[in-house]
Amino acid sequence: MWILIAILLVFVAGAAIFAPFLRRRPLQAMAEGMDPKLAELYARRDALYQALRDAKFDLEIGKLSTEDYEQQSSRLKHQAADVLRRIDQLEATLITPELDARIEKRVAERRHEPQELKRSTPRADTPIRAAAGFCTQCGAALVPGDRFCGKCGQPAHS
Repeated sequence: MWILIAILLVFVAGAAIFAPFLRRRPLQAMAEGMDPKLAELYARRDALYQALRDAKFDLEIGKLSTEDYEQQSSRLKHQAADVLRRIDQLEATLITPELDARIEKRVAERRHEPQELKRSTPRADTPIRAAAGFCTQCGAALVPGDRFCGKCGQPAHS
């Protein structure tokens, strides 16, 4: 009986550990309604940027020699450039003339609103709190009162 319970616990723990790796689409992409291929490319881009930062850190602490760092950073930069090209190509296919026309229409509507309305009544599709700046590490928008970036954890005022 105890062996059966132990096997069941191992199975449940393994399923909980490996479940994120078995998902086909990133959760963030599903939540935002983003194209899964584009979300995957964004994740790959972020991973390459992190690998570049890690390589620079490894160089600074002496874990990598200068020659190894140059080789590794060159390879990572080429991979990142390739991913950025693929992101641009995919974004170009996703932006249709209809979508572009809808965006331009919304911008034109917004420009013709009186200034008092723009300040006093936020639209349902705009955030209530305005950005107080942008993170110097990852570029995410910071909200007034943030002490740290919500995306990467970098201190907000560094």
